[in-house]
Amino acid sequence: MIKYRYKLDPGSKKYKCPNCGKFSLVIFTDIETGELMENYGRCDRESKCGFFYHPSKDGFQNSKSSTVLNHSTYEFFPSFHKNDLVEISMRNDNNFLKYLRFLFGISKAKEVQEKYKIGTLPEFNNGTIFWQIDEQKKVRAGKIIQYFETGKRTKNITWMHQFLKMKKEISDYNLSQCLFGLHLITENKSSIIALVESEKTACVMSVKFPDFLWLSCGAKGEFKLRKLETIKHRKIIAYPDCEIQKKSTTTYHEWKKKATEFNKLGFEIYVSDLLEKEASLQQKRQGIDIADFFMKRVNGT
Repeated sequence: MIKYRYKLDPGSKKYKCPNCGKFSLVIFTDIETGELMENYGRCDRESKCGFFYHPSKDGFQNSKSSTVLNHSTYEFFPSFHKNDLVEISMRNDNNFLKYLRFLFGISKAKEVQEKYKIGTLPEFNNGTIFWQIDEQKKVRAGKIIQYFETGKRTKNITWMHQFLKMKKEISDYNLSQCLFGLHLITENKSSIIALVESEKTACVMSVKFPDFLWLSCGAKGEFKLRKLETIKHRKIIAYPDCEIQKKSTTTYHEWKKKATEFNKLGFEIYVSDLLEKEASLQQKRQGIDIADFFMKRVNGT
């Protein structure tokens, strides 16, 4: 197996992006020398910036065989969390689970937790762990978000691998994300897949419209070919949040453009314009999602 020389730094430190000026740049590391290559990296603000610059563009050899590594190849060699870590994390309670119980009752909330494997990290103020488990039941990531009991999220977000590294239980972790809920495709092989941005939305909508298989890509910028490849053979309806972006466009326009390109590669993706047509200007400014839309309609607001 070819040993690639450069990979994106798995640490949490971000550098100033030369394109947008924000401290959102994940830089490359030279595996052979340990050097941090601050002139090369990828901006995390993918929908608003999209900067990416690989060392190979300046002639740096990427491996002994001179094979060029694109920006996501390093993710083909992912690290995995232990499966029992998921089960242990599900023994505790958190505000998001309380919110689900408020909406749907104890039994249905427990069903959603078991289905999506929602855990809790007590050391992160009982933060909600949204485990990313792939189609082979391997645990690729644990995204941790703090919620209020109202269902509103805070700005406090971390990852399980970052927490474990802080505790020195692991020394390195090669993060390679997958869709939230992806493990369910092996159990549900016939339903149309409904793809949304947030994990919360997928969980709520799975109760409101159970005939669909609800998955989440994790963020508007994570509507990516790499993440969708595993569900290429399925019919997909994408429901982007209704949020006004730069140049007065919405996430709908961004996803619609991407889906057009993906469909040329054999996908069958329809990007719903429901929110685009039905949401008010105020709701668009608020950036509501499909769950907000239906829950407010149910509640008469």
